[in-house]
Amino acid sequence: MGSDDGGRDYSLTEIFAIKFVLADIIIIAALLFAGPLYALAITALLVLSVVLVWYLMERSKEKERKREQEAAKRDTATATAADEAETDPVTTLQQRYAAGELTEAEFERRLDQLIDANERADEADVETSELSLERS
Repeated sequence: MGSDDGGRDYSLTEIFAIKFVLADIIIIAALLFAGPLYALAITALLVLSVVLVWYLMERSKEKERKREQEAAKRDTATATAADEAETDPVTTLQQRYAAGELTEAEFERRLDQLIDANERADEADVETSELSLERS
């Protein structure tokens, strides 16, 4: 909150206290030297400036929260996509069957296709660590 040159760091409360003391001095000076209407105008401007700064800070915080939420959603989507990409075909079949997307006959047919593909790959001497299936 304070200076970066080794000086004292001020808390937000201290900064506002200093600001209001200085504002009071300005208002009193305006009352004494310029009259009550000028003091009232300066007071209104000071209050308006505080409200404006508060509004802009809240708006900035809201934008930052939205950015963080969007980033979290993207990270979650990326992690989910990576997890789905890392699951083997048999697990994917099992999940689809459990979710009701496949009938038992479709599940068995596709599982047989995976087993056959694995056996053909073994015969061709191709590495298939994702499809390490054996007929039982």
